[in-house]
Amino acid sequence: MPDFLVPAVAGLCGVAVMTFFLRRARFLHLPETQMVRAIGSYVTKRADNALLPGSIAHAAAGIVFAYIYRYLLTTVPDYGESVATPIVVCSIMGLVHGLIVTLFLVIAVAQYHPVKQFQRLDPSDMAAHVIAHLTYGATVGVLLVLLSF
Repeated sequence: MPDFLVPAVAGLCGVAVMTFFLRRARFLHLPETQMVRAIGSYVTKRADNALLPGSIAHAAAGIVFAYIYRYLLTTVPDYGESVATPIVVCSIMGLVHGLIVTLFLVIAVAQYHPVKQFQRLDPSDMAAHVIAHLTYGATVGVLLVLLSF
């Protein structure tokens, strides 16, 4: 696989794992969240037709952030010497990314979202988002390692 496509594939797979996790978070006793529909309904102003635009925006963001994660990995000393380093660093980036996104969701999105069902964010929703971003980072890290060989 060409080296420049590796982050795109890793980002798409990371988004798939993250979305699956958010929709099936019950095994951790967390609520199922509909982040993709919430993203799409921010554009369409309705929840019933928001899945396609939300999926496109979420996938695009996942690809962009995978490229950002890969770029940030190049600044890590010993990046190329260990298989575990990219996985751990990407997992940490995913955790920080999740904390920032959750803060943004609480401050901006939940208060001003055009669809009423997405205007309320519980602490368990916030925890699900942080953990889902951690899984995104871990998935991207694993795939950056596996697909770079």
